Amino acid sequence: MKTVQAITVTIPNEIATQLNELQKSEMKNCSSIVTEALRQYIEWKMFKGLQREAAAVARAMGIRTEEDVVKLIHDFRKSK
Repeated sequence: MKTVQAITVTIPNEIATQLNELQKSEMKNCSSIVTEALRQYIEWKMFKGLQREAAAVARAMGIRTEEDVVKLIHDFRKSK
């Protein structure tokens, strides 16, 4: 079974030029640079989704500011 898949994408000329320059300076092929960039983008999107979910839970708990978080941590540590 193949562990990779070839795809075709269209990118602006300016980005293609920057990618070619990056490829030379990093001594990596375009596929590895684009794969790394996509992996980071996907992880960032997942993080932002978790952040939105956590913010919703925090709001439901009445946590609105950093001070609220600090107070919760302080209270939790006092209870130990």
